[in-house]
This record gives sequence, C-alpha cells and structure tokens, in this order.
Amino acid sequence: MLREPAGTVADSLNYGWLVDPWAAEGDQAVSGGQLGGCYAPAPGSVFNSWSTVVAPIAINASAGRFPDGVDTDSNRKDFSTQAAASLAATSAAGATNIKVASTEGFRPGQTVHIGSGANTETAIIASVGTAGATTVRASANVGETALSVANGVGFANGQTITIDEGANAETAVVSSIRGRGTATITVAAPLGRAHTTGAQISGSGISITTPLTQTHSDGSHIFNSVPTPGTPNQYDVGNQ
Repeated sequence: MLREPAGTVADSLNYGWLVDPWAAEGDQAVSGGQLGGCYAPAPGSVFNSWSTVVAPIAINASAGRFPDGVDTDSNRKDFSTQAAASLAATSAAGATNIKVASTEGFRPGQTVHIGSGANTETAIIASVGTAGATTVRASANVGETALSVANGVGFANGQTITIDEGANAETAVVSSIRGRGTATITVAAPLGRAHTTGAQISGSGISITTPLTQTHSDGSHIFNSVPTPGTPNQYDVGNQ
C-alpha cells in the first residue's frame, strides 16, 4: 500500500481473498465467479476450475503491470503474471508433448522454460491441449465407468482423456470428478478395455516444436517468462 504524506492511500495491491475492500482498487464484484474481490493474480500459483489454488509453483515469479506501467486504478485489469504450471507426469528426453497440471495462460508460439536450475531448457509451444495426468489407482474392468485414480488435478468435466498406452489405449469423455477421499474420474461411456493399476490417464497436454533435450520429472516447473526487475515487464496479455 502506498500512502501520501497525509496518510491517504494513493495506490494499493491486493493478492488473494480480499481482507480490506476499502484499500483495494477496482470494483469488488467483477473479478469473476467465486473470486470475491478485485485483486492481482498471486504469482506462481495454479488454480483449478473452482478458482482454488491446487499447486503453488516454487519459481521466481512476480506480478507486474501490463502493459508496462499502466495504472487504471483496477488491480484486476492492471496486473498480469507469468503463465506457470507444473508437469503432471515425467517427460523423457526426446518427447515433444508434455503433460501439465494447468494450461492457463499458455498459447502456441510462446517460448517456455521447462525445469529449474541446471536442468532448465527452453522450448516453443506448437499447440495447447488439455491439462491433467494421473494413474489408475485400482484396476478397472471392461464396462466400468468409474476410475479410481491417484489424483484428479487438472481434469475437467467434458474433457476427452486417453487411458493407458499402446494397444490397450482408449479415449473417454469425463462426466464427473471426485477429488476428496479416494479420487475418482467417472467417464461418460463404459470402458472398452480393462486397465491395470498404474496405467496412465492424461489430457492432450502441450506439444512443443522440438524434442526435449533432458528428462523432466513429475512436478517440474514450466513457465513462459521470467521477472525483469529494473527493466520493462515482459508479461503476455493472454495471462491476465
């Protein structure tokens, strides 16, 4: 919060749920369904379809004004962050498709950074599909519609998913997801094949233009820009 010498609030920045509406900038009713306030996006967090943080990303992330320096007195309109997510499954060297916990903010043509530290590499996005990757937790038989899974993060109702690999692979449409207790993905039509414990379930992920040069484990970071303190912001308008 920035105050004038007399104590008047001249500018403010709010992250997350609003604690003091009087100190915020912008209409508190227009941030979006269930968001409850006009605030800047929290840097480096992944949200699910209910606007709940499901995976804080431990990267050097920040929020900045976009376009650089703009101030319309609305936190919701003025601030953007990097598109940031985590890998939802290990991606081997040579892969041209990665499975992610969220696709929010990513788009074809972006240069992204995958991994961290010495294991970081860059890639250019060719296409953006759907999020989510998990494994079958308990074997599923032909004709069943409910799949017990390791987790349901990133998946959405109506999404087409791929179950298993190779000759045993099949596609299905998600009809519902239960995240509490034993995570379950229910599909719209009965399974045509049996799937054993550990079988892969995933969305279509993000495809890149050239193969990865390194292996990146489940949980590795992917983001589309880095903070530029002291120089103009490089955020993408698509991340707002």
